[in-house]
Amino acid sequence: MKPIKAYASHIYGESFLNLNDSYISQLKATIELVRRGNVNGRAVSNQQFGWQSENLPLTGPFELLVKNIENGAYDFCSNLQNFKFKNVKVKALWANINYKGDINWPHKHQGDLAGVYYLDTHKNCGNLILDSYHYNQHCKISSYLKISEGICITPKNNKLVLFDSSCHHYVTKNKNDKIRISMSFNIDIDND
Repeated sequence: MKPIKAYASHIYGESFLNLNDSYISQLKATIELVRRGNVNGRAVSNQQFGWQSENLPLTGPFELLVKNIENGAYDFCSNLQNFKFKNVKVKALWANINYKGDINWPHKHQGDLAGVYYLDTHKNCGNLILDSYHYNQHCKISSYLKISEGICITPKNNKLVLFDSSCHHYVTKNKNDKIRISMSFNIDIDND
């Protein structure tokens, strides 16, 4: 019997929010104020690298961004064939700053959907890699079953990327002298 690999069970999508430059500048300034107030940030997927904020308020300066992310997520879910849902809601939002040499370790998120919105990107500033680790570490053939080729997404200003929250992902090294600023988030889908 010949073994045949099954398909990975992850989805993702990309679009642009086209938020205006003035609003993006306001977001970056707000993130800088938050960073100055907590220069160490928190260490999660960025442990030993870069800076990550605590969860940010979903109102105030971030309210328009959250609304646009939710609109993008609603559109994303609406385009899933035979998928029934009522609404989507951002549940957590945080900022990431990756300096030269910084990465984000492989991780996954909570909620139903996860994603990133890029505020300030430059050439070679670190790609998002969506990977699949659907294996059980206690199974002897698990290492064989790991899919070694991930989906590589190049960051661009104003780009929104959504994917299922169970998808392992990481960010490659920022090789640019300029910082890379992004917003990450978790989204819950209401099916009731």
